[in-house]
Amino acid sequence: MTAVSAVIFAVLLVHANRTLAAGGWEATGRLLVACIAAAVLYIIAHLMRAFRLAVIAMPLLGASFRTVVLLHLFVAPWSLILPLKTDELIRLGELARTAKSWSRPIIVLLIDRSMDGVVLIGMALLLLAEGGWNVAAPVAVLGTCLSLLVLAFFLLPVLLEQVQRHIFVNHYQDRALHVLALVSKARGMLDISRRTISAAPAFLILATLGIWSMELVAIAAILMAIDPGMLSLHGVVEVTLGRADASWRIMLLGEQPSPAITLATFVFFDALLLVWLWVPLPYGKRQAGEPQRVRLPAAAGIVLTGPGKV
Repeated sequence: MTAVSAVIFAVLLVHANRTLAAGGWEATGRLLVACIAAAVLYIIAHLMRAFRLAVIAMPLLGASFRTVVLLHLFVAPWSLILPLKTDELIRLGELARTAKSWSRPIIVLLIDRSMDGVVLIGMALLLLAEGGWNVAAPVAVLGTCLSLLVLAFFLLPVLLEQVQRHIFVNHYQDRALHVLALVSKARGMLDISRRTISAAPAFLILATLGIWSMELVAIAAILMAIDPGMLSLHGVVEVTLGRADASWRIMLLGEQPSPAITLATFVFFDALLLVWLWVPLPYGKRQAGEPQRVRLPAAAGIVLTGPGKV
């Protein structure tokens, strides 16, 4: 699968470079510096995403910090290729392979994506203030859903506890035991999720702000080089959201919605691919030698690793 991925990435890289060469870009020193700066900033943003994922995944999956960081970088290029965030299925598969479980990786990804909710709501409000309702409405809905998901991690365990008590007091059939077991498992997962968020709220908030700040500044660098007229907070946010929505159509279908979005997509793909080239070998070794970790009781929320493991 790694070899197949490498072939796909190489083909798309050639396609991207041909599109850039045929796009009539004026190869100035200013544009080159802007592209390099944007690429570095985008790599930093993805490193911060990898760190955030690791902080969330470590107590839930028992995986090591380095393994989760490499895992994120291993699947990162797909985020610019696959439509409708279906790249999350690849992340889910890799997390499930690491944890040898499917339920916990789903919780990890839900927590990870829910962290972006408030930022998306802020962007939607900014666009709405400037009259960009067509873009603001879906972004606001997505941001609200993700924010409610964070709230659910804190409220649902309390609700499920009341459900458990009701079943225990009022139902005596055999199937009530099975329902209690399912409710108990769901409540346990939500409790771990809540503790994961509560254990490092400052880091999760700062990492999320850092991720989006790096991407916004990267877009601003590209706009400064090719379209200074759009260099405003509203313009940068609009291009950032447009790029997130259009990247797969640019890479797979050859669409070019705007020069800024097109160039940003190609620059970001080149940056992720450059990092990806160094990841498969160490990631494969980490996966092969990932130690079996022993989880303490759930109340402790601690994961033990073998000697010398991080």
